[in-house]
This record gives sequence, structure tokens and C-alpha cells, in this order.
Amino acid sequence: MTMPEDSTPPRDTPPEPKAKPDPRPAASQPTPILGEWLRSAAHVVLVVVGLALTVLGFVQFADTFEEIRAYRATPVCTAAAKPGDDCVTLESGRVTNKEEEPSSDSTNYALTVTRETAPTGRYYVGRAFYDDVDTGTVVDLKILRGKVFELSYQGHRSQPPNTPYLTIVEFSVLIAVGLVMLVSGAVADIEYMVGIAIGYAAVVAFLTVMGSAFLITFQWPLTVTLALAVVFWLIAAAVTRTTFREF
Repeated sequence: MTMPEDSTPPRDTPPEPKAKPDPRPAASQPTPILGEWLRSAAHVVLVVVGLALTVLGFVQFADTFEEIRAYRATPVCTAAAKPGDDCVTLESGRVTNKEEEPSSDSTNYALTVTRETAPTGRYYVGRAFYDDVDTGTVVDLKILRGKVFELSYQGHRSQPPNTPYLTIVEFSVLIAVGLVMLVSGAVADIEYMVGIAIGYAAVVAFLTVMGSAFLITFQWPLTVTLALAVVFWLIAAAVTRTTFREF
């Protein structure tokens, strides 16, 4: 059988593929070198900012420590003291109520004391102090900057806490955020660590608040206190580094 002269014979080879459009110019695409440079710069920024926040937090920690020490070392007002002088005034107050507060591991002892020139206050004392006073007993008070700084009675002494907890929270957050930023910039993959770092900073801040309140309240020498604070910070940094490397 013959085919018509105008018919097209079947083709044994596939059609030529269509030409692909020209790729975008290389200059308009980000290069791996630029990406690595930006990544390195972000790590450096994290380390520098984290270190700055940590140092600032430690400076505020030392300032607060010295402020509490100066507060406790303020002298008693003399006859020559003028109104507004920073000195301790002496008053007396009368015990109007005694309370024992049992807990799971100990018992707290509280005295309610009425003052002549200020509202009634409630103060915790030791067991011996508590046992030696009765309702109506007059106790001696030391007043500094409008607050009862010390209660005393026949050799018993009790100092109500005057720890600036808000300030402690502020510099503890600085130290915690600085630590996490520093460690993240040094060892972590930034893109995948944001959520973990935020949660970890909250935990470190809580622990720093507890430790700072303990160190400031006990008032050991400043060199000892700072040495202990630095040791605790290094331990926290090592644990953080190990934790971040696990992810």
C-alpha cells in the first residue's frame, strides 16, 4: 500500500526539547560566602551583647551588695543630728500579739509591735526572743529611712529583711539573658535555638534571683561573694553549653 504524497511519514526520533529560559544573573543571587559572613556576624553580635549584659548585671549585683552593707553600717543618730541626716533613730514599741506559724520542716515566730509614730508592724524573730517576751512587753527598735531595721530585747536581736528584691530581679534577668545570648552565639545554631533559649533564660533568671538573694542577705566579704557568684555563673554556662549542644 502506498502513502499519499502529501502525508507525513512517522518520525522515529523524539522532538527536540524546548530551550530553557536563561538563568538569573549570578550577581542577583545571594552567594554562600555572603550567607556565611552574615551568620558569623550574628554570632559575634550575640556574644558581644551577651557579655555586655552579663558584666552590667554583675556590676549591679556588686552595687546592691555594697548598698545593703552601707545600710546595715549606718550609725545611730546623735544629739547633733539634723532632720534628713542618714542615721539610725531609736524608738520603743509594745508587743500586742504573738503568733507561731508551723510549717512542714520548721516553725516561724512572729511578733506584732505597735509604734507611737508609725503603723503597727509584724516581725519574725527567733525562738528565744519569742519565748522571752509577752503581750505588753516593750521592745527597742532601730529605725532607718522609715523602716524598722532591728528589734532588740534584753540581749535578743532580730533584723527584719530589707532586701531589694525588685533590684535583684532586674540584674538577675540581665545576667540570665546575657549568659544565654553568649552561649548561643558561641556554640548554638541560632535558627533552631530561639524558643529553647527563651525558656532556658527564664529558668536561669529564676535560679539567679534565688542565689543573689542568698548571697546579698548573708553579707559575706565582697571578694568571697563575687567569687561564689562567678563560680555559679561558670557552672550555669557550662550546663547551658552542654544543653545547647544536645540540640
